[in-house]
Amino acid sequence: MTTVTKNEIAQNLIDILQKNASITKDTRIFISNWLHTDHTGKRKAFYDVWDIVLKNYLPTTRPVLFRTCNRIGKNGKIASFTGRLECARRISDVKGSLLICDTNERLKYEEEFYEPGKYQHTFYPLVNVLIKARDDGKGELSEFALRFIGEDEYIMRINLGNMHGFKWIKSKF
Repeated sequence: MTTVTKNEIAQNLIDILQKNASITKDTRIFISNWLHTDHTGKRKAFYDVWDIVLKNYLPTTRPVLFRTCNRIGKNGKIASFTGRLECARRISDVKGSLLICDTNERLKYEEEFYEPGKYQHTFYPLVNVLIKARDDGKGELSEFALRFIGEDEYIMRINLGNMHGFKWIKSKF
């Protein structure tokens, strides 16, 4: 993927939520590939696009987000989060760790101290794009991709200084 294509996809992702823009063909392919690919198959091009988006997009909502993982990764890694604790529990099979981020606290001063292109603590509500595609009914994303709406997916950098980490425990109840 060329630098120009990465920038165009990133700008389209931003414009979809900020300006109600249509989803371009390249962005549709990017989203579908992101959703179809597990963590072992995700390449640098995916992360380059999300890096541009996260540095330039300031979300308007402030949900609590969750991520489950076998081990807590390094700071700055771009990863998928969910807005549903039950979804994180199901994915984890109650093993490994759980990261929790209160985005309201995390983004408290982002707009005041940073400007677009320099945002450091933002996230991207991919679920909103999926909902928009479904509601537009234009077939812009595959039925497979639209099934991910229930995953309530967000893209965010892991920042352990602004997140809480816990170990899952199996309840005997």
